[in-house]
Amino acid sequence: MALFSELKEANPRLYWDGVGRGNISYSDAGALVWGSAVSSPFIEGILGGPFPPEYFLLNPDANPPTGEGGQYPKPWRSYSQKIQNANYTYVGPYAKFIGFKSCSSSGCVDDTCTEVNKKSRFKPSAIWGRYGIALSGPNSGQTAFFPQDWYNPSEGTYSATYWNTQYSPDPPWQLRKDWWGSVSKKTITTRFGNTGLVCEIEVAYNTPQFGTDAYFAGVDAAILPDFSLELLTVMVGIAALTRWL
Repeated sequence: MALFSELKEANPRLYWDGVGRGNISYSDAGALVWGSAVSSPFIEGILGGPFPPEYFLLNPDANPPTGEGGQYPKPWRSYSQKIQNANYTYVGPYAKFIGFKSCSSSGCVDDTCTEVNKKSRFKPSAIWGRYGIALSGPNSGQTAFFPQDWYNPSEGTYSATYWNTQYSPDPPWQLRKDWWGSVSKKTITTRFGNTGLVCEIEVAYNTPQFGTDAYFAGVDAAILPDFSLELLTVMVGIAALTRWL
């Protein structure tokens, strides 16, 4: 049986699909390390953490700002996560891999949803990571996507919810999965790491203002019974008349 390292070299598309499906771990794949969750609020405070979300607007079509101090949207991070990420001076915005593309002199086409791939059950799987600049390989100096599982790891006992009760920050901190769901994202074409392979990714480029529909999606009215909608209409009307709104 071929080793995973041999598969990574011979068929990187299939290899990274295995990572996205959880059959190969991010650590075994040599992905960027995310860092540990908060283990003790007391120790975290001594170290200077945790670190709040950062709200920036960037141009996703330009070269990405890089480094931990770069001006791009960031979720909250523990001391360990901030320090760990400071080692990666060549990556910046948070991103999600969508799929590989096949390219030639005539242009690029989708390479993950062809009939052949569908029949072989080879479909794109989510790979989380960062958008940055390749330091080596055939695309050295060009933009690239670097795998890093910042999305799936548990935030632990001392999650964003915990820090909201301690600090009452304004706006409140979001769990990282909720943060990704609320940020503005754009699909762009870039390279995969230092491999030179062309791929599509989603890049987080803006954080919505607190209080907007994007920040708090609200309840889907379709799940409410008819009488609830009628009552809601009446209550809104009363509020308007009494100047509550």
